[in-house]
Amino acid sequence: MNRTTLKAVHLIGAGGINMSADGKLLLASGITVTGSDMEENEQTKLLAERGARIMIGEAADNIPEKTDLVVYTSAAPATNLERIEATKRDIPQMTNFAFLGQWFEDAKTIVISGTHGKSTTTAMLGLILEKAGLDPTVVVGSKVPAFVDGNLRMGREDLFVVEGDEYARHFLEFHPFGLIINNLELDHTDVFRDIEALLQSFHELVGQVKERGFVVVNVSDPRLSRLIETERPSLEARGVTIVPFGSEEGKGVWHVTSRQDGDYRVVMLAKDAMTARFNLQVPGHFNAMNASGAALMAKSLGVAYQDMGHALESFKGIWRRFEFLGEQEESRIYSDYGHHPTAVCETLKAAHESFPGRKVLLCFQPHHRNRTKALYQEFIPCFDATDGLVICEIYEVAGRDATEDADVSSRKLVEDVTKHDAERSVTRIVAYAPDPPSAVKKILEMAGADDIVIVMGAGDIDAAIRAVIV
Repeated sequence: MNRTTLKAVHLIGAGGINMSADGKLLLASGITVTGSDMEENEQTKLLAERGARIMIGEAADNIPEKTDLVVYTSAAPATNLERIEATKRDIPQMTNFAFLGQWFEDAKTIVISGTHGKSTTTAMLGLILEKAGLDPTVVVGSKVPAFVDGNLRMGREDLFVVEGDEYARHFLEFHPFGLIINNLELDHTDVFRDIEALLQSFHELVGQVKERGFVVVNVSDPRLSRLIETERPSLEARGVTIVPFGSEEGKGVWHVTSRQDGDYRVVMLAKDAMTARFNLQVPGHFNAMNASGAALMAKSLGVAYQDMGHALESFKGIWRRFEFLGEQEESRIYSDYGHHPTAVCETLKAAHESFPGRKVLLCFQPHHRNRTKALYQEFIPCFDATDGLVICEIYEVAGRDATEDADVSSRKLVEDVTKHDAERSVTRIVAYAPDPPSAVKKILEMAGADDIVIVMGAGDIDAAIRAVIV
């Protein structure tokens, strides 16, 4: 890709949270943008308002005659009509992450990776660097209220902060100067056959860190601890500084402790005689870990603790990460993107810590039949901390569900959660819903005054609750 000759770009899947950031970036750079998506949404409307021409539906003639590059989402297979047309016309094609990797190939790039917390950590780091006057460009797979463009902050082109998605090994499109690895669990089971295959992709990413760069890594995760020790000789040979942190004390390791103190999560970072303290408005120890990773990367880049503290203490969260939507009949309603069993557990724990003594009800939509099947046994107990539960039918991801997974269902999951409750002598309502609107209706009917209601999942369950509450 030659940026100097790039005049017109077509986006396939323009309404995606990552794809739309590319579109905004291109428009701000004076490049003509066209695109398509199967449905109109907030992001397609925003792109159109800024001058992009966005078509709804898939068609070969969506691509204008004068198009220099096609950027496509991973959800658009090679059989997509627009990709076929681009191939016929010899128009270069690349994924949205490949585009970003090439656009910022000469920048000092900071990649945030891991199974959980990438979006929040990316937003935190971007805001810290902004507060410190470093003016970064930031691309995040969510919407950050403090960013005018939501999923994009336009700043210097030589300092780039990006959420690194491990799905389809997208993060390998980057050669980072700085790398944060928050945690590592098996996910994207349609791409990675097992945890070792996923781990191998992280080894490759670590191997791409540039000379004299930084790796901030959570070594309380045993897999990451082993990974970094394996890669240590190669990293040190390139002059890369390893910055370990974790929930357990260790020699040379930044030790993270936190506690819920009223409305704030108090975070302490300590190493030898050095300490730092931050008060967070976002709940849960997992957010203390997110903030610690962001702070330690900022410190590696020369940011003062005062700037870190100001940015972190004013951070109120991002779109769909324990996001408060409003009240319904005196119940507090939250939306969350969590779709992995660990994310469910940690969010429920944070809710109970933030609202002690109050009932927590969960409306959950599993995401992707293959993931549900692969992590099925982990899902059954992950709902234990709920006082009432509605499980919506699984959100099917276009092009990613295999025929052998067709028999996986939320109805069966409800049956097995109910059996699990009987085995542990617990009585509560556990209900099945065939679709998001009926799931939302059921959970709101279950809720009483002062209850906490969380609507969770990476699919279209969020739109259903917003249609009622927002």
